[in-house]
Amino acid sequence: MTNFRQPRRLSVSDWADEHRVLDPLFSSEPGPWRTSRVPHAREWMDSGTTRWVRRCTVMAGTQIGKSEAGNNLIGYFVHQDPRPVMLVVPRKVDARMALERRIKPMVRASPALQAEATERHADIRQGEIVFRRSVVYLRSAQSPADLASVPVGCVIGDETEKWPRWSGTEASPLELVIERTRTFYDHLIVLASTPHLPSGLIAREFADGDQRRYHVPCPHCGAWILFEWANVKWDHERYGTAKAMRAARAAWYACQWCGERITDSHKLAMVQRGVWVPAGRDVAAWIGGEGAEDRTEHRSYSIWAAYSPWVTWWRIAAQYLRSKDEPSRAMNFTNSWLAETWEERVEAMSDDAIAACVDARRKSFEVPDAVVVLSAAVDVQKDYMAWQIVGWGTDEESWVIACGRARSWQEVADVLLRNTYGPKQLPVTKVLVDSRFRRDEVIDFCRVHHPTTRMIAGVERAGPVPFSTVKLDRHPGTGAVLPVSMTVWTVNVGLFKDTVASRLWRAIGQPNTRAGRIHLPADLPAEVLAQFVSEHKVVERSGNVERARWVLRPGHKRNEAWDLLVYNAAAARMLRVDTLRSAPPVAPAAAAQARASTRTAERRRGRRPGMPLLGE
Repeated sequence: MTNFRQPRRLSVSDWADEHRVLDPLFSSEPGPWRTSRVPHAREWMDSGTTRWVRRCTVMAGTQIGKSEAGNNLIGYFVHQDPRPVMLVVPRKVDARMALERRIKPMVRASPALQAEATERHADIRQGEIVFRRSVVYLRSAQSPADLASVPVGCVIGDETEKWPRWSGTEASPLELVIERTRTFYDHLIVLASTPHLPSGLIAREFADGDQRRYHVPCPHCGAWILFEWANVKWDHERYGTAKAMRAARAAWYACQWCGERITDSHKLAMVQRGVWVPAGRDVAAWIGGEGAEDRTEHRSYSIWAAYSPWVTWWRIAAQYLRSKDEPSRAMNFTNSWLAETWEERVEAMSDDAIAACVDARRKSFEVPDAVVVLSAAVDVQKDYMAWQIVGWGTDEESWVIACGRARSWQEVADVLLRNTYGPKQLPVTKVLVDSRFRRDEVIDFCRVHHPTTRMIAGVERAGPVPFSTVKLDRHPGTGAVLPVSMTVWTVNVGLFKDTVASRLWRAIGQPNTRAGRIHLPADLPAEVLAQFVSEHKVVERSGNVERARWVLRPGHKRNEAWDLLVYNAAAARMLRVDTLRSAPPVAPAAAAQARASTRTAERRRGRRPGMPLLGE
């Protein structure tokens, strides 16, 4: 009688430990694979055998083992769980190199994979390898046709930051490969890359997942800690250059809890005992049982070079010292070593500056006597309109009168166009309405309430020109612009953001100067105050071209209050608020000289000094 036995089910890491062999031609440590060398890679590899995981994102630094972990996934699905697999790399030349330097050497060195290979020459092609029970496709992210050609059960995306961005004519590479997995209920999509910019694919995918980081126990106090760049220490006076650091090798890590030195000899044992914990979870609770109940479909991981067994503390310090004074090298250190996104900040707001602008005694809708004219701005969102009223005095001093949200255009009109404010009963003189969303509604609203309202479109441009205009209405037959036409004002928001930022900083830098100061009411919600610091100015480089622009800061999702303050600054320029000047103070000597000159002139006209004029 024949006995049938079900094959032993292995995890990806167990399969690699049992069957994977590293080729001596392409590995610094040839021979049997050992997950114990890179224990941090165990969990993200084993996501391939966790039945509820559909997405796995790895944002990692250099020498972490992410490429070899991807190779292990390919080998597992070829030998243990046969299915079509697609490896997606940035360029076609990368696909050819992956075939020759990753897939072929792995199959050649591992007997289990050799047994899955066929003897047919035609089964090894430039873009794919056909095995006995599965197939591995090697595709370039630059070719939409290649990505959309075959169904697959697993997609492994390598170096996604080098994938082409969405062009607008085809779906993005990520969306194309996702579509290829629809027919597999247990599909898996793995993306791995070093990060680049905050807007990059890997940074966005990491943020969409559960954001796991690798915690390790301190060998001195036992506390669970994350390795952080700020705690890598050395004597900066003695070893202030990369050359001196390489010669001395005198760097260490200081525990965040006890302050004791953690040397390279401690690190391997710490990493082997490490645990991945999602953002916002307590480490002890996760280890104690919460982790066993985890059913997250999208796991995302971030890890930097400090956890690598091949990178020492002094090497990290030496790389920093070599890179810190050159932006291109500093960017590489941030991306490839720290596994963080790069932004070269040139200007940013702070909570202290905003706090200094708050008037402790004034509440919303209270209008100071110094206000001469009111402006307002509307930021149109999908399901509401955010609005802000600002009062302007002499020397461009300003007061935010009130901020709010409206659900209908009727509410906007009632607040901004049918009300007066303050003891002087001031109306809002100019209202700027952003037209990025719900454009047709904005056009209708501005037509009805012209000329108080103006339709605007914000852009960032180099140069000092604040505005340009475009006429919307044209003759249906000739195409000529109609004499009375709706106008769109294009506002150079970069210029006004610089202006507003400098004014907000004056509360700290020039606390005794009223000119240009911005005052905020004391009852603004914390959410609104946070929006005033939601952007910072960074330098973006493309080849030899540098461009400074304002972008949303990481962790901030809403910026309406900041945008509205900028639009109100543009409204003030349209109203020529800059011409409202206070009388300059007159020095005593100059005042006496002016009175003497007046008396002399009166004597020449035969008038007794101090005699009132007729009608005075």
